[in-house]
Amino acid sequence: MQASTFRTARLRRSAPVWLIALAVCLLGAVPFSAGGTAHAATAAAAANAGGVNIDAGGAGDATFQPDEYYSGGLTADNQGQAGNPNWPGGVAHPIPVSDWNTYRYLDNTYQIPSLTPGAAYQVRLYFLDWYFTQVGQRVFNVAVNGTPVLSDFDIVKAAGDLGADGTHQGIEKDFTATADAGGTISIAFTRGSENQAMVNAISLVPVNGPVDIDCGGAGDATFLPDQDYTGGTAGTSNGQAGNPNWPGGVANPIPVGDWNTFRAGATSYQIPGLVPGSAYQVRLYFLDWVHTQVGQRVFNVAVNGSPVLTNFDIVQAAGDLGADGTYQGIEKDFAATADTNGDVTIAFTAGSADQPLVNAISVVPAS
Repeated sequence: MQASTFRTARLRRSAPVWLIALAVCLLGAVPFSAGGTAHAATAAAAANAGGVNIDAGGAGDATFQPDEYYSGGLTADNQGQAGNPNWPGGVAHPIPVSDWNTYRYLDNTYQIPSLTPGAAYQVRLYFLDWYFTQVGQRVFNVAVNGTPVLSDFDIVKAAGDLGADGTHQGIEKDFTATADAGGTISIAFTRGSENQAMVNAISLVPVNGPVDIDCGGAGDATFLPDQDYTGGTAGTSNGQAGNPNWPGGVANPIPVGDWNTFRAGATSYQIPGLVPGSAYQVRLYFLDWVHTQVGQRVFNVAVNGSPVLTNFDIVQAAGDLGADGTYQGIEKDFAATADTNGDVTIAFTAGSADQPLVNAISVVPAS
């Protein structure tokens, strides 16, 4: 925005008065069209509809974009200090450590644009004080869309209250907000009773779903790249042919590209950004590109801690449904309720043979 302002100012200084007058006359003879501006605005309007991750004060990485959409404040980093940013007691949705290492401080406001107007988002704020280590040294306030959400917030105290046993431990605070008519959510950080406000990272995640994940893959037009997981190893089909979306085993077909990748090994997916307490259908897609015989891969699946598949064998399940060859897909659907954080958790654990495997996951609002 600064560069755009500079260019406009320079043009105003350099354009002679007679040239401006001539331009005004010519424009009067030709109907003015804002097509270029409208096109840019339309393109931008969809840019963040699916959510946005901001590395406050930093240059970003593969999952977080560089610091932007802010006004006010200064930036700093952790100066090489060590910490435990993603400790489970304080962080529900871990982020890359590099995004914890930078921050924006002093009074500042983020106006995050290009969201879906009227849509609900989960606002996740990440805090780690790399400067102060004692309770009471930094106390500040946060408001989302003008509504206070944190008053006299003390990062160090909040970590201690949750059981933190040392300094430099991260805290995540989540709130639900609705994008305004222009598709914007505003987050303001202001000074409280001591020192200045600060924030390390910001994530806006759409609530209500659906959420479609290409397990082990890079995603496509409808499925997100593999994310929200811990554990396991990504793999691909290595070009084998199959019949993934055969009607006998798959009620809700998905793109073939999403069948061709998988995550194998003990894995847990914690799917965020859902409506707390709302009902969803969890659709799990399985196709074993490695084993072709019954009994070679047998594993378990739990949703929100409740077992839903025990000693599950993909090849046997396909055969039981009438599959007449190898490499045929199986879809298994289950009902689940998002927890108080708006998450649904799906755990894949080893059974009696080899390791678990999943090709794709869809979490869809229950109809």
